[in-house]
Amino acid sequence: MHANNPKNFSFTLLDGTTFHLCSGVPQVVLVVNTASRCGFSRQFDTLQKLHDRYYVHGFTVLGVSSQSFRKQEFDRPCDIAAAIKKKCSAVTFPITQLTAVRGKAIHPFYAWAATQVLLWGRPKWNFHKYLIGKDGGCITWFSSATDPLAPKVIAAIEAALGNH
Repeated sequence: MHANNPKNFSFTLLDGTTFHLCSGVPQVVLVVNTASRCGFSRQFDTLQKLHDRYYVHGFTVLGVSSQSFRKQEFDRPCDIAAAIKKKCSAVTFPITQLTAVRGKAIHPFYAWAATQVLLWGRPKWNFHKYLIGKDGGCITWFSSATDPLAPKVIAAIEAALGNH
């Protein structure tokens, strides 16, 4: 695999385990930079519904905890987990430890994703969404304000899954 292929990217989850975009099984992943103290944090519920609806078809949501926008996330994994549980008690999709989505310490995935979209396709705020296909390519992106259950998100996921 090429070093810039997103399938090589990994994230450290809240429980200390590693999430690989290449899990060995081709899957569609909606990568969402999250912050539990953000006004868009109500999207945790709809992200969970989306995850539940398509998980059996090879889809997952990856919540990427970030302080890249006004430090609206806690520092410690246990505090992040507790805050998310208060927002949505049943989050089962993976959530990462703090990850920079912009700036000097930007995570390699986000540096790569920035090369796949035009300037306005890069995260401007929390809850920006990248849809990554089974082949590891960036299919599209959705702004923070886009509801995870919006018809255009559903259509893109179903097209990426191809079998739904």
